[in-house]
Amino acid sequence: MSQQIATIRVLIVDDEPDLRVLLRTMLGIDPRFEIVGEAADGQAGLDLYRALEPDVLLLDQRMPVLEGLEAARLVLHEHPDQIVILMSAFLNDAIVREATELGVQSIIGKQRLAEIGDEILRLVA
Repeated sequence: MSQQIATIRVLIVDDEPDLRVLLRTMLGIDPRFEIVGEAADGQAGLDLYRALEPDVLLLDQRMPVLEGLEAARLVLHEHPDQIVILMSAFLNDAIVREATELGVQSIIGKQRLAEIGDEILRLVA
């Protein structure tokens, strides 16, 4: 990494409790990551983001209250350099195009979540 960060602070926002546990477990075994918080909907995630200021924001696309793309739009409007990874089980060209236009740095299908740690390291480097 070009800038040495003791740990990469990650906020997980996904409405599926099992997926949050999976991500917390996968990333938690690597000392380079610190899970600073979790939220089950986009608005709660946005509120936590503002309070915690994580290095990386993992956002599910389909969530209640506020979807991932809208949460990403609000975050990136306030902090254009924020690393945002959009996760979705239902990726399509429209979602990818909109996320890219918003400045989302990475879009990853949930079938590829085993690669999330490597993707975070690539983006933070």
